[in-house]
Amino acid sequence: MKKLIKKTIAINILIAAALSLARPASASDFDLSSLSAGGLRGTEFKAAPVPRPRAPKADPDELVGIDLSIRVPFKAIKKAVVMMAASDKRLSIIDPAAPVLERSGESLKVVNIRLDLNGIIIEPVVTLKPYFEGKDKLAMLIQRVQMHASMSPSASRKSKSAAVSAPAAANTEPEFNKEDMMADIMGVLTGGIMDAFNASLIENHSPLKASDIVVFKYDKAAWTLHAVVSTAALKRYLPEGVVGDVHLTGLSLSDNAIGIKFGTEE
Repeated sequence: MKKLIKKTIAINILIAAALSLARPASASDFDLSSLSAGGLRGTEFKAAPVPRPRAPKADPDELVGIDLSIRVPFKAIKKAVVMMAASDKRLSIIDPAAPVLERSGESLKVVNIRLDLNGIIIEPVVTLKPYFEGKDKLAMLIQRVQMHASMSPSASRKSKSAAVSAPAAANTEPEFNKEDMMADIMGVLTGGIMDAFNASLIENHSPLKASDIVVFKYDKAAWTLHAVVSTAALKRYLPEGVVGDVHLTGLSLSDNAIGIKFGTEE
């Protein structure tokens, strides 16, 4: 049973970590120095299933406790990004042999990806600080963003990339909105994560959807991505009335992996 539980949790965490995208950023942290422009089957009716008797409410002191630590390697996260790129043509990996996630102290760097945002090709380097926000909640704060951008080639016009200047003064608005651009980037990444996760669940014949397990919400003003992981789905794999409720309880980093902790309440 423990092996099955770990396999199920690992699927949840791979997606929550693949987002690995985390301290709020300010406009001064946004480095723009390198910016340039089969058939229908018949319906089968079956007798209604016999309701499963509800197990008597267990005494909390009699419930089995679980304490699990899941290690998600950066290489496994890269595989998830490859799946995302295969389903969303707006996302690609620059160098297939290079990593897409690196540790930088207590933060993470998302590197080696290219995004097509409405015809503008973006190659961002995003420094993030993931942290445990509370029971079943993770947050990822964007600390710094560096990027190179250029206009995509046009079939009707062959020209060199046009430069897009940074604002001349602190109170001058740039030619594009940095917050909106980061929201677009996060939308592509989280959307790709959910698509890849749904494909994985279908392949494994799971009745669940990605949204049953993890929900993302990006706060554009705070440059923060929030993730709520639902561990309620794990109950279908646990004996009723024997094991207590399992929750996500912690997060840690190593040089080549993200550690996620799950456990039952004391």
